[in-house]
Order: sequence, then structure tokens, then C-alpha cells
Amino acid sequence: MKTRKSKFLIYAATLLLFAGGMTMCSKDSTTPVVDKTAMTAAITAANTLLAGAKEGVAEGNYLKGSKATYQTAVTAAQTVVADAAATQAQVTAALASLNAATATFNGSLVTAIDKANLAGQWTFDEVAATTAGTVVKDYSGNSRDGQIKVGHPFWGSGVVSLVADRYGVAGKALGFDKGANVEVPYSAGLNPGIMSLSVWAKPTVNNPIVNNQYFISMNRWNGYKFNFQDTPRAFFTATYDDPSANPAKVKTCCYDRDQNVGKAEQGVWHHYVLTFGGGHEIFYIDGILVNDWNNTPGTISTLANPINLVFGQDLPTSTYVTTPDTSPFYVNYGGFYIGALDEIRIYKSVLTASQVTSIYNLEKP
Repeated sequence: MKTRKSKFLIYAATLLLFAGGMTMCSKDSTTPVVDKTAMTAAITAANTLLAGAKEGVAEGNYLKGSKATYQTAVTAAQTVVADAAATQAQVTAALASLNAATATFNGSLVTAIDKANLAGQWTFDEVAATTAGTVVKDYSGNSRDGQIKVGHPFWGSGVVSLVADRYGVAGKALGFDKGANVEVPYSAGLNPGIMSLSVWAKPTVNNPIVNNQYFISMNRWNGYKFNFQDTPRAFFTATYDDPSANPAKVKTCCYDRDQNVGKAEQGVWHHYVLTFGGGHEIFYIDGILVNDWNNTPGTISTLANPINLVFGQDLPTSTYVTTPDTSPFYVNYGGFYIGALDEIRIYKSVLTASQVTSIYNLEKP
């Protein structure tokens, strides 16, 4: 009996030891709790940021392509959160990657170039229809919105169209022909004494090349105009005041200058910038200075009678007259642009070469 009792006690003790061992093993093999709270919050914040972000080149936009890159990082983080087998180390690493991607995305936020002197900026990105009267927003902060207008019957009553921009994105640039235009109400801020004009242009291939293709104009040569000639070259004209001349010159017509070097290529997008002031009239193409005319002293004259700014033809449609031919608004003395335009900027300052390059680098495809 003692022997059997001893064996039982030994057996019972063995079971207790085994059970205790099993309990210890069970506790040791429990999956550690992984904290995904911070990661989930970061993903929510990232998705909110993405939802409110707009790509473009205006102040407050994000650089083209930045949203897709950021979305890839957010998707990778979401994959880790959804993985039940993810370790704390993996979650921590994924959160660090997402935070880095967020910092990079915030760094792609567009800041204005020479904001204090930006008189007008029309990106055309928001234009969804091109019926007459459609508003074309000014992104400079000066509320100088334009309106789409039909061209004069003399030109063929052209209507603005939506076309692909320089990135190849459909409907993000405007097409012009037969006088189709955008008209912006006159403002002294758009008629400064010194100025810079910046625009992306893709002239339609035509043979023979059409002359006097006005793409930015305020009262033709009686104010200022930026156009393509049949040479084909970019060409700028301005009526000017020069008090230093003897006798002083007031509202004198005109400084006529072109890019002088190279050609304005048809059928291809290029970035054109003209700066006027300090005795210089400078042409840039694709961020590169191509010619500097240093014989243009004085300032651009202020219009005696305000005439609205126009993109696509030389005068507002309603301003043209068909008779008499002595009128400064005689339609047949003018012209219209044939091609696509995008990203028009007007500054009341002379942009530096580095600023021109910055605009080009910001906006180039």
C-alpha cells in the first residue's frame, strides 16, 4: 500500500509539474500586442491631406505627380496596418516611412515667385466648359478673373476650346482660333510701367505662317502686345513714356522688338517670357535668355482710356469697329492667335533670370 501510495504521489506531482510547464509555455507563446494607434491616426491624416490637395503651379497647389507618389506611401502603410501578422518593429518602421513621405509631400507645396508683384495668374486648370461667359479664375489673389468670349465675326467668330496641356492632360489648356479669346477687365495693376509676361504657348502649324498672332494684348501697340510674327518669332510692342529724352517722350509709339535669335517653333509647347524695364527688353525661351535689347529706356504708358486685357486676339471683341479704317480699333489692323495657351502670368516687376528659370522649372513637363 505504501508503495502504491508513493507511486500515486509521484504521478500526481509529475502531472502538476507538467501542467505548470504547459502553463508557462502557453504564456511564453502568446502573441505580443502590437500598437497600431499612431499608424492609424497618421493614415487618416494623410488621406485627409490628399483629399484636399490640388496639383498645379499656383500658390497653395502641390507639384505635378506628388499626389501619386504620396498615395503609394499611404497605401503601403495601410497594407501594414491590415496585416494581422505585422510586428511592432514593422509597424514602427512603416510609420516612420509614412511620416517621411508626408514631410516630402508638404515640401512639394507651391510657393509664389515674386508674390508681391504678381499682378495676375491664369492657369486654366479649373475651366470645365468654354461657353461664352465662362469665368477664368485669376490665381494671383488679386481677383482679376477673366471671361471666355467669342471672336469677332471678321475673324470667324471663333470659340475657345479645351485642349491637352504640355503634360498631355486633356482639357487643362485652352485652344484659340478665329478670334476666340479670354477677356480680363482693365486694371491699373495690369498696366504697369515695368512688367514681365510669362506664358506657355503651342502655336498651331500653319503654312504659310500667319502673321500678327496676338496672344496677350492690351490695346494693341497703343498699350502693349505679345505676339508671334511670321518670321516666326516672339514679338513685343509697347507705347512708352521717356522723361529722360530731350524733348521728353509721352505716350510715344512704339518699342517694337522680337526675340532676334532662333525661332518660335510651331506645334510644340515652349515657355516664353518677356521682361520690360530699366532700359531693357529681354526675351527668354524655356528658362534661357535668348536676347536682351538694351535700347528701350522709359516705362510703358498708362492707357488714357482703359481697354480690357485680352488673351487670343488684339482687342476685346466688342471694341472692334469695321469702319472707318482710320480708327485705332479698326478690326482689319489686328490679328488673332492660332494655337494653345497655358499658365499666363503678368508681373509688375522685371523678373530676374533666376526667377524666370524658377518659373520654368516649376511649370515644365
